[in-house]
Order: sequence, then C-alpha cells, then structure tokens
Amino acid sequence: MKYRLLELDVPSDNPFQHDALERKPLVEFLASLIGRLEGPFVLALDSPWGTGKTTIIRMLQAKLVMDQFQCVYFNAWKVDYVTDPLVALVSALDDIHLTDDGAESVFRGHLKTAKKITSAVAKRAVVAGVKAATLGILDIEEDLEKMAADAVGEVAGNLVDVFQKEKQALEKFRVEVEKAIKQLKAAGKKETLVFFIDELDRCRPTFAIEMLERIKHLFDVLNIVFVLSVDKSQLEASTAAVYGEKINAPEYLRRFIDIEYALPLARGKKFTEALFARFNLDEIFAKRTHEQLRYDRQHFIEFFSLLADATHLSLRARERCLTRLVVAMEQTPENTFLFPPLVALLVVLRMAKPDLFGALRSGIASAADVMVYLNKLPSGPEIVADRSGVILEIGLLLADENQERKQRVLTDLKKTAEDEKTKQVSGRATELLSMTRYFQNFHSDGPRLGYLLDKIDLTSGLKS
Repeated sequence: MKYRLLELDVPSDNPFQHDALERKPLVEFLASLIGRLEGPFVLALDSPWGTGKTTIIRMLQAKLVMDQFQCVYFNAWKVDYVTDPLVALVSALDDIHLTDDGAESVFRGHLKTAKKITSAVAKRAVVAGVKAATLGILDIEEDLEKMAADAVGEVAGNLVDVFQKEKQALEKFRVEVEKAIKQLKAAGKKETLVFFIDELDRCRPTFAIEMLERIKHLFDVLNIVFVLSVDKSQLEASTAAVYGEKINAPEYLRRFIDIEYALPLARGKKFTEALFARFNLDEIFAKRTHEQLRYDRQHFIEFFSLLADATHLSLRARERCLTRLVVAMEQTPENTFLFPPLVALLVVLRMAKPDLFGALRSGIASAADVMVYLNKLPSGPEIVADRSGVILEIGLLLADENQERKQRVLTDLKKTAEDEKTKQVSGRATELLSMTRYFQNFHSDGPRLGYLLDKIDLTSGLKS
C-alpha cells in the first residue's frame, strides 16, 4: 500500500498524459508567452507552497523542449547549502549538451572560461566576505588562484583598482555566457535559453536573495529567460529577514522580476479521483461489496472535493489527507459502515481546522459548532444550505457521543418539524429528520464519532 506518492510522471514526449488538473491550456499559454520573450527576462510564477508549481514547471519544460528550446531545470532548495549561488547556477549550465559537435565545442570553450571566473569570484567572496553584488577580480590570462589570493590583500589597499578589476570580471563573465548561449542556434535550437529555478521560496533567506542578485548582476545577458517558481509572500518574508522588517519587500523584488504571473489554484474532484488511483484507494473501496456501501467511494470523493475546495487546501495538503485515509481504511474491516461524507469532513477538519477537530475529540464541540465554522467559509453558506450541508449536520448530530446533548437537539428538531408541518412548510428541521432514515438503514444510532475520530487521528491501532 502506498503512503507517500512519488513525483507525478511527466513523459517528455507527452507532457500532459497524467494532467489530472487540466493544466494543459495554462502550460501552453506560458510556453507561447516565453516563446515571444527576448531575454534577458525574469518571469515569476507565483502560487502558494504545495499547489503544484513543480509539476507545472516540469510540464512547461517538456513542452518547450518539444518546441526546440534548450531548458535548464534547477532546484534551488536542494543546493542552498552552497556558499555562493553563482557556483550552483553555472554548474547547472554545465548540464547542457548540444548535439552539434562544432557548436558543443565552442559552447564548452566559453563555458570553461565562465567557470574559471566563477571559481575566482566564489573564492574571493568566501575569503574577503564581499557582498554578493560586489564580485571578485580576475585577468583570465593570468593565474586565477594567485589573483584571488592577491585580491584579499588589495581589499585593504587600493580599493579603486580592486573595483575596476571587479567591473572587468563582471563584464567578462557576461560576455562568455552570452557567447556560449549563442551556440544554441548553431546547434538547431531556438536561440533563447530557458532557465527554470524551482523552490526558491523554500531556501534560506540569504541564499534566496543572493540568488536573485546573482541573476540580476551576472546573468543579465541576451537570450536568457529565467522562470522562477515562487510563493511571492514567502520570498517577501525572506527579503524582510535579510534587510529588516521596514524594507518595502514587494518594491525591492521588482528590481529582479520583470513580470509576475499568479497561477490559478486547482479545484474540483478530478484531482481527488487521480489521488484515489495513485494511492490504490480504488482497490480498497472495491472490496466494500455490501450493497449499502457500493457508493462509498463516490460519496467520499464528492464530499472531500467539496470541502477541500471550500477550505482552500493545497494540493500537497490534499495528498496528506488521502494518506491519512489510506491508513484509516487499512484498519477498518471491509464492510464496516463508515459514512463517507462524515469521514471526508473529519479528514478535512484534521488538516484545515485542527483546533476544531481537537474540540470534537474532547467532546467540547458539537455539530452546531462545525456548521458555524463551515458557514463562515467563503462558499460555506451555499454548502450549509444545500443537501450536502443537511447530510453533514445530521451525520454529526447522530454521531455525537454526548447522549444528553444529542437527545436535546433531536427533541428540539422534532418540535420544530411539527411546527413546520402545521404551517405546511418543509424547513431545515424536516430535512434533517428525514435524513435520519438514511442512517437507520445502516446503524440504529448512526456512526459513532469517537470511532471515526480515532480512525482519522490514526490512534485506533494503539488501543486494545
């Protein structure tokens, strides 16, 4: 049984084969946009953490490669232990291999020079503690090791000469990178290099900001388009961590980013269905062969998708919810009545509103408290007023193990329903009471909330 999903497979020859979220139109739009850009250019794809940015990036890269673009993928978070981001960026360029031998040879020659400059710059930064935007010295025709060592001494000497050498170093690096990129067209590729930088918002604040500064000051060359995958709010927090809370972080970041594109958040039950298949939950629910349980899979998917959308759970959070469901289902006999709508609600509450989930566990919160919470969500009033809300409310009520509270609420409902009958109206109380017949088909008192809470909280296996 799967408890953790591997990264979604994005075939290079069919990027949208497993596109459960129907991202194809978005990716094709972004590919078209990038195809019209003339570097240097920095495009930021903005979306909260855990919303599927990496998958979009991988689909976009595959699409661009099919369109004959040379792409480089760089996961910044995996290398944020490096002292100087420049080293990691140039190392990523080293992964490019052109199929034309002549173009490859010229490309390697210019890249070799750029790598030598990178080494000198990195050593200078480490030894002298120079700011990221103020780079080292070099004369590439001389011994770089000696130059880097000499530069340290010069910091305390003629700073004007050092500054002039730094300017030469910057210009030489940019020229060499630009000449290397020109070989893409000679190799039959589009002339623009697309450089993807993923997970930048998860890096150490200093590393993330230094990365942006390196891109701005060293890779501001023709025919390079950077595509940053970021949660802009986290990047702004990194900026404040480095430069202080008083800095205007959004304005500061505009120095580095030419245009931002806010990725639309994924919604709907197609993603839930895809997760079911990837977690092998379809097999588990297929074993629930009792006639009255045959719609359990369908009901769970519908209610989970509805509630996950309403609470704005990220894609990653939804995966974690389904991991919890997998474990819970493995502890449950195949034909045990679980009432999927209520299970879906509890799984979502455990992730989106843990304090309310805890209050249910302790017996403090009631069905009314949960419905109040749902009603406060942006789309909550529609859910509560709909048949879905009726099902959830009566399920919580009948599952309540506080018998005194449960009977008091049921008594009040019956009185209200009688009044509605007298007035010849079909109100909320009538709807709630009519729904009790659904539960009586399975269990005389409905599902037990404590049992379900234990399942969702993964503690039932610990009890004797």
